[in-house]
Amino acid sequence: MVARPASPTRSCNAGEFTPEAKSRVDIKQYYSAGLAFKGVEPVPQSGYRRMGGSRRKGEWRRALSARAITSPTPTFGPHTGTQTIWTGTVAGTVATVLMSALAIDKGTATFVCEAFVGGVWVQVAGPFAVKTGTPVTRLAAFAPGAQKAATSIRIRATFSLAATTVSGLTVAASFESGTAERPRFVDLTTDQGDALACFVTAGIADFFTESAGYVGSASLPTVTAAMLPDLGFYGEASTIGIFHATLETVRLFLATPGQLQDWRADLWPYDPVPSADLGGDYAKTDDKWDFSIRWDSSVGYVSLSVTVNGETTPAVFVPRTGDGAPADIDPDTPDWPLFATQVQTAIRALPTMSSGLTVAAGTGFSGFKNFSVTFGGDLSGEEYEFSAIIANTADASVLPYHTQIGKTETEAVFSTARGWPGGAVLVQDRMDYFRIPAVGGAMALSRIGEYFDLNIEGTTDAAARLDKLRSQTSEAILHVKESTYMFVFTDRGVYFISNRTIERNTPLNFVLASEIGAQPNCRPFTLEGEVYYVAITPKGLAFASSGGKQVLRVSETVTSASASFNADPISLLASHLVDQVIRAASQRPETDLDASKGWLMRGDGRLVAGQMIRNQEIVGFCEWLAAAGGLVREIGVDGKNRLWVAIERTGRTSIEIYDTSIYLQDAIDVTPDLAGVISGLPYEEGAELWAKADGYVLGPFTVAGGSIALGDAYAAALVGRWVPPRWESMPQVLVTGNDDVILRPGRIHTMHVNIADTDSIAIGANGQTPQDVPLHDTNDPTDTPMPLKTKLVTAAGLLGMVEGTTAVITQVRPGELRVRDIAMGTKL
Repeated sequence: MVARPASPTRSCNAGEFTPEAKSRVDIKQYYSAGLAFKGVEPVPQSGYRRMGGSRRKGEWRRALSARAITSPTPTFGPHTGTQTIWTGTVAGTVATVLMSALAIDKGTATFVCEAFVGGVWVQVAGPFAVKTGTPVTRLAAFAPGAQKAATSIRIRATFSLAATTVSGLTVAASFESGTAERPRFVDLTTDQGDALACFVTAGIADFFTESAGYVGSASLPTVTAAMLPDLGFYGEASTIGIFHATLETVRLFLATPGQLQDWRADLWPYDPVPSADLGGDYAKTDDKWDFSIRWDSSVGYVSLSVTVNGETTPAVFVPRTGDGAPADIDPDTPDWPLFATQVQTAIRALPTMSSGLTVAAGTGFSGFKNFSVTFGGDLSGEEYEFSAIIANTADASVLPYHTQIGKTETEAVFSTARGWPGGAVLVQDRMDYFRIPAVGGAMALSRIGEYFDLNIEGTTDAAARLDKLRSQTSEAILHVKESTYMFVFTDRGVYFISNRTIERNTPLNFVLASEIGAQPNCRPFTLEGEVYYVAITPKGLAFASSGGKQVLRVSETVTSASASFNADPISLLASHLVDQVIRAASQRPETDLDASKGWLMRGDGRLVAGQMIRNQEIVGFCEWLAAAGGLVREIGVDGKNRLWVAIERTGRTSIEIYDTSIYLQDAIDVTPDLAGVISGLPYEEGAELWAKADGYVLGPFTVAGGSIALGDAYAAALVGRWVPPRWESMPQVLVTGNDDVILRPGRIHTMHVNIADTDSIAIGANGQTPQDVPLHDTNDPTDTPMPLKTKLVTAAGLLGMVEGTTAVITQVRPGELRVRDIAMGTKL
């Protein structure tokens, strides 16, 4: 046998390279990269593996339209036990029922909403809780996409006390119609540890959990379809805040702990909102001080020196009546009005003063005289520091005191006229509100521990504050993130705040870290201690809907003098993937075979994953392909580190959870009947499905009448869609000893592939169609599915010869796939 050497490829952690990098063997990661990482992801230790599939959890809603209710009939009682308190007639499909302003006169009650469907009362949702003195509004809804044709609706309640009277209840119904708008995702981990995924669409929020799927809804009548792309969210404990510039901030609150269907919606309880000078014509109040001079009988001459805002006047002697010369207080008669005029002249001569200042003599008696100082005219509307001393003797004293504090009446920074904040985040136990329409370059920080208190007139270090990048700027703060320092992301740059703590009377020091702005609605994220963000399109904020163009890493530059940060692009070698990015989410590694991931959703529906391992300087990008031509419309990672995706396929929508343990997408667990038929499937007619039944991979099947037939009886099956993964190597070229690159036709004749826990692999090269490689061994059992294989697979005699030849590894049928390393025998 003749030895035929091959070049090994063990590390694939550089991910997919842009086609512009073909034959760029001078790039150090060239042989760790590939032209295609589609549905496969790098493994930090070596090689790559298939990416996860997804499990179907439901759909997202189409637009809601009102459904007429005829003959609404409330029954106010008094009621005892369980009674019907409202009925109404409908004709057509019903998706939601809004029950408003329900009140009871004593005790507590729970109520449910039911619809008469096919001759049977079907519960829409509930129970919902109500107590005395608190009218409630609740939304009952069928799961998205599961509306039902009904003829009647009724509300039934169970009362804790006998003879309870009901009042105020009104009911409105709606149905789903039209096109489904792209939803928005927000996660919430409740006080009880439930990890909820909330998908907001126009007028409604729908909640899902991994175990139960859809669990409930909340009404959002003020959220319109036009607002959806620009919504901001804050979720914590049992509360979700929904923010938008033209939306008075909405709060969703889980009314009853543990009852995930019992949501209420109200307004975010600002108490109060911050006030500032926004350029209007505001009423002003003069700042006023009094000072009193006291002296004893032995005093002679008295001179007064005044300090205003740190500027001090020359000493002014008390004049005597008649000639105005300095007065010997006893026996001369002081001219107090003239003295007031002389002090006024001295203060007006200070650099920051003007004729708006007046000094007037007031009341007096033996050994005492009072004077009043008014900062009026162009000096009005401000508070001044004022002090005075007797400059020439200890036998007299002066005491200044504030009688009226000068201020300018400002206006609320948040209002219907001026707009509302577009986002909020928690930093140092303060709620930080940003993307403020009235002052784009500002952020409002709440009082410590009081997230709704934005009274910026407080003076303690714990008080709220309104901070601006600069007094006048056209930059808009789009994101705020707490990390080793606090980072502020605008449409034109990134700043870090060098203050370690935020104190009311210490201004924040904004230090520029990058002159590349951040993409709105695309939150920066932290992986392994470093902050990443998506760069805004170079055209600026007005064109942000087209998506961001790069991923940058904000890294600390250590110096002996002070901390500093720089933002460096990490996606230049995958620029064809990192484009049009409109959403980002981060996911921590779950096993040793995982890297930290930054998920990037593009405006065209593609989903890209960036794998990042800081200590190995690994950044590799790959693409998750949605089966059946699916377009990803929203992503988010919940409180339990699970990725949720909203996918649109052929006019149908689905909410799915990314799952690394399976390779099928949009998958559901089913039980076939004794003939192997699976019915009631939630897929469109003609959909191509695969099944993994009792360990066997079966398919493909075509959905007809909501059913597929497996052909035999199986105990259980996982049914879903599938798209083949594809890995393609970088072009193989001849490099001479002096580093010259020779481009000429060549071929890969042999592929040695070390696989692990794999049961399906197809190999190809030189532009030829990949061929399935049989993995069965003679000692495999014949009555059970083939076990996963870990071994060396060799494909020899590969045909074809092309310039810049590449190797391809894919699958022609679903299965597990992990490649530990590859060696290619080439003739170049």
